[in-house]
Amino acid sequence: MVFDIRTEPWIPVRALTGKSLMMGLQELLEKAHELQDIDGVTPMETYSVYRFLTVFLMDVYRPETWDDKDVILSKGCFELRKIEAYIDKCERAGVCFDIFDKDRPFMQAHPDTAWDSDKNIKYVASLDSTRASGNNAIHFDHNLENASSFSPAEAFRGVLTAQIFCTAMSGGYPSGVNGAPPLYFLPKGNNLFETLVLSLDTIDEENMGEPLWSSKREIIPKEEVTKTTQLYGMFFPSRRIRLIEQDGAVRQMYYQPGLNFTGYASWNDPHVAYRRGKDDSFASIKPSLDKEPWRNIKTISEDYENGSVPAVIKDYQKIQEEHDLVDIPVQMFGVITNNAAYLDTQSGMMKLDIRIIGAENKRKYAAQYIDLAESIGYVLSKQLKNIISPDKSERGVNEASQYVHRFYMKCEDNFYKIMESLATSDGIETENILLKRWKEELKKIVINIVQEVEKNYCYQAKDLIRAQQYERMLIGSVNKIIKGGKNDGEG
Repeated sequence: MVFDIRTEPWIPVRALTGKSLMMGLQELLEKAHELQDIDGVTPMETYSVYRFLTVFLMDVYRPETWDDKDVILSKGCFELRKIEAYIDKCERAGVCFDIFDKDRPFMQAHPDTAWDSDKNIKYVASLDSTRASGNNAIHFDHNLENASSFSPAEAFRGVLTAQIFCTAMSGGYPSGVNGAPPLYFLPKGNNLFETLVLSLDTIDEENMGEPLWSSKREIIPKEEVTKTTQLYGMFFPSRRIRLIEQDGAVRQMYYQPGLNFTGYASWNDPHVAYRRGKDDSFASIKPSLDKEPWRNIKTISEDYENGSVPAVIKDYQKIQEEHDLVDIPVQMFGVITNNAAYLDTQSGMMKLDIRIIGAENKRKYAAQYIDLAESIGYVLSKQLKNIISPDKSERGVNEASQYVHRFYMKCEDNFYKIMESLATSDGIETENILLKRWKEELKKIVINIVQEVEKNYCYQAKDLIRAQQYERMLIGSVNKIIKGGKNDGEG
């Protein structure tokens, strides 16, 4: 069977009209300006497809500056002749776009009897975190892994996802170039064409290298790699994968550890944000069950001038400034892991404003707003369980967590309203008025949530008495935080 990713439909997309479609690579690039976005089954799959398209277009266009990206944007669509010339160049160099090619399957390990043995055959369910496999904890499909059968399109998307979101596992399975999967940040354009162009990293000619599909480098299991090139690193093969086709479907694959990247300090991912450590080193931001993605505005605001922001976001800022525009919408994708287990996926939007991120004092206010919300969210989390249930009871933990997430949802709505006013503020007096307004909003959100909790869980007089006692402690803690005093969360 032949499955050529250029022409076979494998990329799930959503048109500007909202209609869901499945397209091959060439059709997608031809119609990208008529499409809204990639529409994968999970945030992991969606981002992995975005990343593949990004690397592909980086090799096609090779932009050297943000201005080069702006020139591409001005065209309004991709240049098909340029893409066709690139594909022709790849084919002349021996690249095959068939994922089942017997000699050089696209984006996979080349066949090698030294590694392709029966002991390295795994069920294809291992590629999909939503299906039962191993110790995977977030599956939505409860069929046994040996009963799973993927279409070629599903299997190829799984290959992409397995490389980008792999974790360190027993048996010598390494993690990717970013260590444990980080939170990925992707600019959001008005259509898919704009999003893809904005997501391109500018090329470093000396360190550009070749993408995985063009490289003839053998993927030797567990071979240590201390440094990688720009394009190869964007899709670094931390897994050695080759799909096995059977009657037009994929049930099994050759699957084992890939190359072992150890040069974390030398890799700066263009789609990743970094947090400054106590020793002035930077570590990539990881997604967390307890932290909604938009709250990372705090980290970005605090370290915006010091290289913590993804390179593609800084390029986006320059492009928007060039056209006197102020909005920088950013998509975020991640998976929460614990060792080798996948716990949850995460996606969201972050709305940055050039008038704020371009002004140090306004960035500080934005960070302070979130810092206040997080301090209040901490004490809210501690006291909600006490309000819901008696001491030493196990009831209320999950319920409290759900209400804390609701607290942050309300905070997000109000945060962006405050940001609109902060962006146009003209001095410290206005900014202090806005800070006061934010504090009042936070307290109001807390009170509304507590009242809802009491209504839903406190049916008896003794429950209401207990709840009001902890409510007073909570409001006392909130008042102390708002006034600027330290608080340990105990009232």
